[in-house]
Amino acid sequence: MHKKWIVTLLLVSAAVLLGACGGSQGGVNSEAVLTEAARIALEGLTQTAEAAPPTPTETPVPPTPTETPVPPTNTPTTEAAEGEGSAAGPTATAGPPASGGGGGAGCYRANFETETIPDGTKFYPDKIFTKTWRLKNVGSCTWGANFSIVWVQGDLIGAESVVLLTEQSTPPGGYIMAEVEMQAPAKAGIYKGYWMLRSTDGVLFGTDADGKGTVWVEIEVLPDPDE
Repeated sequence: MHKKWIVTLLLVSAAVLLGACGGSQGGVNSEAVLTEAARIALEGLTQTAEAAPPTPTETPVPPTPTETPVPPTNTPTTEAAEGEGSAAGPTATAGPPASGGGGGAGCYRANFETETIPDGTKFYPDKIFTKTWRLKNVGSCTWGANFSIVWVQGDLIGAESVVLLTEQSTPPGGYIMAEVEMQAPAKAGIYKGYWMLRSTDGVLFGTDADGKGTVWVEIEVLPDPDE
């Protein structure tokens, strides 16, 4: 390639010298020399262009896709409280504490069987009634003759807060009728009170697997018809 450029330069130089000397001498045509020089130069440029490697172009690299994190679906678990024949009440021994207190779920534990005065029973103001729970001794210890049922939370509904259960003992597997006399309040509304059992040595116990569940009474007092 470089040789062709040198020959071209020589031919152009020769043509210029011949032209300066008055045209054609010794059979050499200066115009032909220039024409040949131009041809050689053009050929060299063409070959140079063809030989030149193509200009590399950058191939765009697509961005790496990123996964959009999907937040985990949290499915809440709802545990339904187990009521003793109606809506569940508190299972803690809240309210007026029994003397002594303590556990004893394995020894003392009751199971609710039936009741009178179902939840939502309607009374007029000051109506006296008796709420009764039939309970089974499902613990490992006998309920003594002086065991009591005691109010622990909610509305007392005109009752005594401590009521003697029975004068007889109730062995495991036996049943007892816990009766509490109550009186509907004077003001219209919905009232609910919670109760548990208490041993003679002061252990407060009730229903459920842990022996800490309650039984309850729920009534609705209607407006006084005479008012």
